[in-house]
Amino acid sequence: MISYVENYDPTNSAALHEAYGYAAGLSASVLVWAVLHHLYFYHIQRLGMRLRVALCHMIYCKVLRLSSSAMGKATTGQIVNLLSNDVNRFDQVSCS
Repeated sequence: MISYVENYDPTNSAALHEAYGYAAGLSASVLVWAVLHHLYFYHIQRLGMRLRVALCHMIYCKVLRLSSSAMGKATTGQIVNLLSNDVNRFDQVSCS
């Protein structure tokens, strides 16, 4: 494309078609790169969300196995707060 601009000849239609071909190829490659880039980040974020849900599930199952005496020492709000804090810590470690 640079050589076409440097050696511009209005009568040379072959060079014009070649420049159009290079421009189309460059545009197509940028479009394919953008689609693949967004798909990659979509799947990475989806995987991260699945890990977060799995971690919440593991903590929730652990809470359900607590004894009644241990459950009597903590309120529901405290348990939800602990769950939220643990998952947020996991998010902070996985993001850095």
